[in-house]
Amino acid sequence: MKRENFQLTPHFSYYEMTRSAWAEAHNVDNTPDCLQIAALTNLSRKILEPLREKFGPIRINSAFRSETVNYGVHGVGNSKHLTGEAADIYVPDEETGRAYFRFLKTLPDIDQMLFEYNRSGAMWIHVSSCLDPNENRHQVFPNYRVTYA
Repeated sequence: MKRENFQLTPHFSYYEMTRSAWAEAHNVDNTPDCLQIAALTNLSRKILEPLREKFGPIRINSAFRSETVNYGVHGVGNSKHLTGEAADIYVPDEETGRAYFRFLKTLPDIDQMLFEYNRSGAMWIHVSSCLDPNENRHQVFPNYRVTYA
């Protein structure tokens, strides 16, 4: 399935923020609508660009998910990934992850942030930022274990 691509912000592309290995493997459409693209752009501008400016290139594991993709990857039903307001940031090691986490906590537009890990040792930071900044809850969870993986 050929995907279009364009820059949402200087360092984050539409493709990067909508790609899904699960969707590709299962031939499932993972195309956001205009409001979800606006949310992805907001997330990239307010959260991901400052992180990249501080630490250099970062890798996004997952951002936008259609309902089918979210169900297929065992995402929660009310996930901010569904609205384009969340991303999972790859963490290469705990020290780097903790540095990312400390920095992200200082940003004013955090809705929710979780330092997540699973039994196999994978780590990532789930971060969301609402398109409407008045909806941001400023919730921070430094150790959130994912039990399904």
